[in-house]
Amino acid sequence: MKKTMIALAAFGAVAGAAHAQSNVTMYGVMDMFVGEGTTKTTFGGAPFNGIVNPGAPVEEQVAGGVKKGASLNSGGLSGSRWGLRGAEDLGGGLKATFQLEAAVGADTGASTAFSRTSKMGLSGGFGSIEMGRQYTQLFGLMDSFDAQGTSAFSATNAIFGTAVTDALGALSPGVRWNNSLLYTAPAMGGFTASVQYAFGENGAPGASAGRAIGLSAGYAVGKFAVQGVYETLKSGGVGSVTAKNTGLGASYDFGMAKVLGQFVTQDDGVANGQKESGYVLSVSVPFGSAGSLNAGFGGENTKVAGVKIAKTTSHGVEYRYDLSKRTTLYAGLTNVKAKLVAPMPAGDTKDQLYGIGMRHKF
Repeated sequence: MKKTMIALAAFGAVAGAAHAQSNVTMYGVMDMFVGEGTTKTTFGGAPFNGIVNPGAPVEEQVAGGVKKGASLNSGGLSGSRWGLRGAEDLGGGLKATFQLEAAVGADTGASTAFSRTSKMGLSGGFGSIEMGRQYTQLFGLMDSFDAQGTSAFSATNAIFGTAVTDALGALSPGVRWNNSLLYTAPAMGGFTASVQYAFGENGAPGASAGRAIGLSAGYAVGKFAVQGVYETLKSGGVGSVTAKNTGLGASYDFGMAKVLGQFVTQDDGVANGQKESGYVLSVSVPFGSAGSLNAGFGGENTKVAGVKIAKTTSHGVEYRYDLSKRTTLYAGLTNVKAKLVAPMPAGDTKDQLYGIGMRHKF
């Protein structure tokens, strides 16, 4: 009996040590809001009705566009998701890590495969190296240096997101890169740096079409932070070109308010091609211990062959109230206007979205 007890105690100690060395966590975000959006388009000085759904009820149609009507939507502050992540302690400060993350349509229950994130890596005193599908450095900068992040109500989302892309065929910075390696150096005296490389994997020996490279450097001390990013993306196909993106962000927390700003440029790499430059300025003002008012505005210019053809402006505002560390109530509003300028024909697209919702993290 005594020997049996000793054996069980020894087994329990080994099992406990193994459990302490590795772990897997399931996590997620559920975010839904009730909101209404409106899109209005004019072209040549007159309402452009070509985008109106003829079958839509009359009360949902507006001159030159469509009133989308009230609806329940997923992803007001954050994209709804679920995922798995884990780490194994390999000893000597070395860890093996992984993360799998799937998008969820919280309002319908629809889910994708692990399209948001799929990566694994090693971390230690040398920093970390991760490989797979993961966020780009430029997206990280844009999300970090807007008081609203990249929420559905943020100026950053409006300026660089799909509304402008659909309206003007504008360049849209990549959110994630497939087949990428990311090295992040250990922080030293407030300085951080990372390098990201995405393989083109187009199947042609010796070719680099589809290849992407990203460099990031940052510095944070006390209430001040700054970050710069440079990316190149080589297109595929005959006559491939290399597009370039740059970003610079900075923030300072005054206590009564935190001010943030970012400036982003994009170049499609084509001779006499398309170039864009945009900015977003934002502020976050705390209200008590649980609330905050976040607002921002921004603009972007689009040029082709050196001639300005379009201008985009946007502003967004939202109020957040934390019921707990994991649950937040919010209300938000955003407007974005994409306008063609001479020598282009007169035309513009206006989008508005407002809503009220809740986000819960688990």
